[in-house]
Amino acid sequence: MKPAMKIKTAVVNEIVSNFKTANSTVIVEYQKLTVTEFTELRRMLTKQGVNIKVYKNNLVNLAAKEIGFVELDQFLTGPNAFAFGMGEQMDAAKTLVKFAKTYPAIKLKAGIYEGKVLDTKAIIEIAELPTKDELLSMFASSLLYPLCVFTIAVKEIAKTRSE
Repeated sequence: MKPAMKIKTAVVNEIVSNFKTANSTVIVEYQKLTVTEFTELRRMLTKQGVNIKVYKNNLVNLAAKEIGFVELDQFLTGPNAFAFGMGEQMDAAKTLVKFAKTYPAIKLKAGIYEGKVLDTKAIIEIAELPTKDELLSMFASSLLYPLCVFTIAVKEIAKTRSE
């Protein structure tokens, strides 16, 4: 095997590994970002447990076909970066959508979430969903509200009886 083929095979295996270990993946077009902006994006993503890499589209296409993401082919045009989320399931999408609001030069193209290839619209919808911690907080608040109302009612009844 030629050395170039060994390198390509190693990169394809790395991409396959990233697809398999990531709980979500987002594809973005980054061409119009400056180096400073891309570095800032990389820092933001790293803090969230997201690994962003730039790969050649044909190598990603080979890896995607190998693990059954054939639909990804239609999104692999132009220069792309691939954000592999390793932490909270929606961190990659949330961080990239937030970053895109500040820097419109970055374009979300597609993603993989729960084993399905999704388009831009679906990725943005997922990013707008509350996180697990936010949901737990909302649930706790909904449990506390009736208790607070009951406590206030009991205090008011106690006041009227003591008068």
